[in-house]
Amino acid sequence: MLAAVAALPDDVARVALDLPLRANLSALDNIALIPLYQSHFDATESTRQAQAMLERLGFAGIAPLRDPDMTPAQRFATQLARALILQRPRLVIDRPGAMLYDVPYPAFIRQLAEQAAMTGTWEIYDFSWNQPLYNQALDSE
Repeated sequence: MLAAVAALPDDVARVALDLPLRANLSALDNIALIPLYQSHFDATESTRQAQAMLERLGFAGIAPLRDPDMTPAQRFATQLARALILQRPRLVIDRPGAMLYDVPYPAFIRQLAEQAAMTGTWEIYDFSWNQPLYNQALDSE
């Protein structure tokens, strides 16, 4: 499982424990770094895109929070926004239960996946015994 995640191609965006947020930056700044450095947008446009992504996910209120001040669900939403802003055709979420221990995570992931304009393929990599949970969570796609 972990080897499969490590071998993913460059057209895949990931949400994983090994891709942490920068603790000294706000949620908004963590997300804005992606268009700033990946797409070479200026700071104003990068921040606008980051705010729009948080709004699409229903988490606009966490924009000023830094990593130490976030709940696990808020941290995950920030990591997800950071991955989605890459606009890659595949999204891989690596062991969400390890990140989302404060919410019923299959339902939480389903709620996020159902948000407007969430496109592409969402895949969850986890231990085999957890797979039935995710099949239910992403069946609505």
